[in-house]
Amino acid sequence: MDIPLSDNIVRVKLLDTTTYLTGKAFVFVDPVVPGHETFSFYDLAFFIENEAQGKKVMFDLGTRKDYWNLAPAVQHVFGADTVMDGIRIEKNVSEILEDGGVTLESINSCIWSHHHYDHCGNMYPFPSSTSITVGSGFKAAGLLPGYPENPKSPVLASDFANRDLIEVNFENGFSIGGFPAYDYFGDGSFYLLDSPGHCPGHLCALARTTPSSAEGGATFVFMGGDICHFAGDFRPSPEKPLPDPIPEFIIKWRNEARNFPACPCSLTAHHPNTSDQGAARTTPWYNMRAEYPTVYPDIENARASVAKMQSLDQNENILVCIAHDAVLLDYLPIFNKNPGQDINGWKGDCIKEKCHWGWMREIAVDGQPAHAPLVEGFWRDGKLWDYEVFKKTLNIPS
Repeated sequence: MDIPLSDNIVRVKLLDTTTYLTGKAFVFVDPVVPGHETFSFYDLAFFIENEAQGKKVMFDLGTRKDYWNLAPAVQHVFGADTVMDGIRIEKNVSEILEDGGVTLESINSCIWSHHHYDHCGNMYPFPSSTSITVGSGFKAAGLLPGYPENPKSPVLASDFANRDLIEVNFENGFSIGGFPAYDYFGDGSFYLLDSPGHCPGHLCALARTTPSSAEGGATFVFMGGDICHFAGDFRPSPEKPLPDPIPEFIIKWRNEARNFPACPCSLTAHHPNTSDQGAARTTPWYNMRAEYPTVYPDIENARASVAKMQSLDQNENILVCIAHDAVLLDYLPIFNKNPGQDINGWKGDCIKEKCHWGWMREIAVDGQPAHAPLVEGFWRDGKLWDYEVFKKTLNIPS
């Protein structure tokens, strides 16, 4: 593993951003499977603290609570006849941090994995001393200035007002796992990784959670952002195949979805990407959608980025966390409930295996959804509202 040795670590805390979304599967994966036409998305963020340097940063911010105030260019994805047909947000990440005793003045930077609405949150509550850190190519992508100065921009000018915008430079030739890498704190504790494909300037991050000198070596948390949107896009794999026999906890999930016993062979006999039961144990459940409409406009780079992540995923000392992987909330400590507890001890808690296969509880069972949608309709101030009427008042750019 080409990660430099270091005994410097960061504390990593997992936030449930309280963004709950439902979206149509056809823009995310291929093929679309009966019973899994709708994806339910939680939205995760990470609070990173370098105690030795006295610095704190956020990696992603979820969605702003008042999503109706997003730029009109974003609103076209919301609606019953578009991609995202359900949304509910309970709090801004700034509120979650303050509820947990973290002052916004202590946050040195908010790192956006990318500029999409469900990751850049609401910067307005953060003081001007909090910078925004973005990936390479962000400034050249036509996003700036933000809305309303640029009517077609999906980002808000107010997010950048009176604060530094820092674009990471990956031209130093340093790489980790094939990703161009940047040593954020300069001490080997936290790296930003260039991971194009989903959109310009997409970033992943790699946080060292135990030192290299520890028994068993260093451990890491890989924060994937939207490198892909479903863990079944890169699992199983030849390096980490579906276990034989199928673990009991997976069968239990399937049985609970069906309310009667499920045959373990159903997972290999009904694989959407292969009819060979042997290959089904090593082939990712889904392909990322390649043809328009897709959330991966640069599909070749998206595939290359995911392949690099897949190689890291097989390492037992690396916990891979993509932004919409709900199972992480079940097995890792959550800042919302226990602000003082980090996730650095993830390996000692033996949770990687369950997190690794947790996506399987989302897939269809005998052509039926495994569970009800996470949210139905559009919510505002704790209740359903007629978003479609509001949308008609907007001047949405074509």
